Amino acid sequence: MKKNIILTAAVLALVGSQTAFAAAETTVSLSDDRILVNGKEITETEKVYLDYKNETHEDVPEELKDLQNRVVTITDAGTYVFSGKAADLQIAVAAEETDEVRVVLNGVDITCRTAAAIQVYTAADPRTEGEYGVTVELAEGSENVVNGSHTKKTEEDDVKHDAAISSNVSLGFEGKGSLTVNGDNEGIEVKYGHLTFNGGNVTINSHDDPLNGSEDGYAVVTINDGYIYSSVTSEPQYEGDGLDSNGYIKINGGTAINLAHPYSMDSGIDSDMGSFINGGVVVGAGNMYDPIDNASEQLYMLLQFSESTDDLLVVTDENDKPVFAYDFPHSYTYIAFSTPELKEGIYHVYLGGEIEGVERDGLYTEITSYTGGTQLHHGGKMANGGMRGPDMGGMRPDGMQRPDDEMGRQPGMPGEMPADFREMIREEFEKQGEEMPADFFEKLERGEMPEGMEPPQGGHGGPREFQSSSDVVTEEFRLTKESKTFSNVSSVVNHAEFTDVTRDNWFYYAVTYAASQGILKGEAETTFAPNATMTRGEALEAVYALAGKPAAGEATFSDVDADASYYAAAAWAEKNGILNDIAEDTLTADTKVTREELVQMLYNYLGDEYEGAVPEFRDIDKVTADNAFAWAVKEGIVSGRQETVRPLDLVTKAEAATMFTNANK
Repeated sequence: MKKNIILTAAVLALVGSQTAFAAAETTVSLSDDRILVNGKEITETEKVYLDYKNETHEDVPEELKDLQNRVVTITDAGTYVFSGKAADLQIAVAAEETDEVRVVLNGVDITCRTAAAIQVYTAADPRTEGEYGVTVELAEGSENVVNGSHTKKTEEDDVKHDAAISSNVSLGFEGKGSLTVNGDNEGIEVKYGHLTFNGGNVTINSHDDPLNGSEDGYAVVTINDGYIYSSVTSEPQYEGDGLDSNGYIKINGGTAINLAHPYSMDSGIDSDMGSFINGGVVVGAGNMYDPIDNASEQLYMLLQFSESTDDLLVVTDENDKPVFAYDFPHSYTYIAFSTPELKEGIYHVYLGGEIEGVERDGLYTEITSYTGGTQLHHGGKMANGGMRGPDMGGMRPDGMQRPDDEMGRQPGMPGEMPADFREMIREEFEKQGEEMPADFFEKLERGEMPEGMEPPQGGHGGPREFQSSSDVVTEEFRLTKESKTFSNVSSVVNHAEFTDVTRDNWFYYAVTYAASQGILKGEAETTFAPNATMTRGEALEAVYALAGKPAAGEATFSDVDADASYYAAAAWAEKNGILNDIAEDTLTADTKVTREELVQMLYNYLGDEYEGAVPEFRDIDKVTADNAFAWAVKEGIVSGRQETVRPLDLVTKAEAATMFTNANK
């Protein structure tokens, strides 16, 4: 009997402690009109109090200089449950260094236009990897949105807060709800401690690093569970890594998709001290190489592309069963991924095609079918070694400027740089106290390596080389614990049999691409004849090949025989209006094709009633296909040379190859 009394007392004590815990939970309801704490109007003296703050600094727009944010400040340990929608409001934590604070977001939509929307100043910090004194919990089933800005240093000893959610101490995310963070600079950052994800569905969009680890050089960004999607905006004036840590990165589980800025020299996953993948599904994409540590417990693949790509990427096992598939929203040259399905063995890599499965943010799971992709190879001489100046990373990606000069610039090669990009490079030289050579941009735009530059070797603290993965070009991607990186990944076949096409030729890339895609043929088995002019029939066959050679029907041209090599192309062209404004009753296939005629064919196939301004060239009065040429110039398929577009010039095979390559990008 006495034993039962003791047990009952223990149960009562436990119930009492749970009641006390529940009582310690504080609810905070937000709105633009008022703020309620536990159902009562917030005061300026309680452990959750209201304050006002003007965050004016040099980045604040003029119209917001006098704006005062409402600041809801937590000063004591406990659990604080936030709900509601409010603008020009900040949630701040300024507790004692021994206080553990849990901020629960349960249907929150807040915006702070001049500072971080959630700002942690002080609280408990165990400073142990994977531990934290401040928790952001996403209530189960809740949807939360945090829109934030950033602040600048005003005094030498001040801490600048760069992100929409910024913390001076170790911070952890938990829960089963969702959170979308939009930052006008960075997304989520921890200044001096660890950043850990143990749950939640978190999407971060920002103009700089969506996720940024500690500035102290030793802390760890850890992902143990949850779904994390971090992406940098594609606007050219910005930059940033997808996931950046000045210390370490450790991904042990969950899903982590990390996309760097598509126009800058940044990495999908970038750490100074080492990145480790020990579990989970991981994607990292950017235009700079930063290594993943070989001590990672889970296998990964790192692909270095010869030409940047934004296509669907599918990796299959030796039996062509898909093990990974991701459809990239922007063009990248370095792509890393890891899944528990990766084992040592032979894999195949494809771009494009038709896929069926469950898709989220470009990532495909539960794949039921995949067909029709273009198989890629790797190895051989590095074709995209890139350039590296003062902390600049790899070669400027294709997306920086659409290739538009069939007489010199080709896809994936340098060209005229936007002013924003030029300014970014100048600032990098100034930051590092170096003098930029006078001919720096001139050489870079010609594809030459300016004096003082070196090939890109990796991210900050990364290795200094990216070696060719194989001396021999091969479609087999042999993954082992010792070999996980694959260079010169491409669909372009190096047509060594074309003795009249070498890497020194301006048309090398275009010819090899067009030939590998079956768009253009060589004159003979070992020659391409790049300077030969094309006939109308040959041009029509090439447009037909570009279209994928669909079912054609019958041709009705009076001068087209059924056994002609271009018969199917002619039939398809008649049916689809490809020869509108070029030919009616007769094809005259042996007639040499002009630049204007080839542009018109491409416009009839790819254009959509374009009515933009006709570009100003000295010989524009010779153009009859105004809309077609205006469209072709705008799309980068052709460009002028010495202020002329030469509409009546005959098209060489080299020029045609570049026009088709540009049109197919």
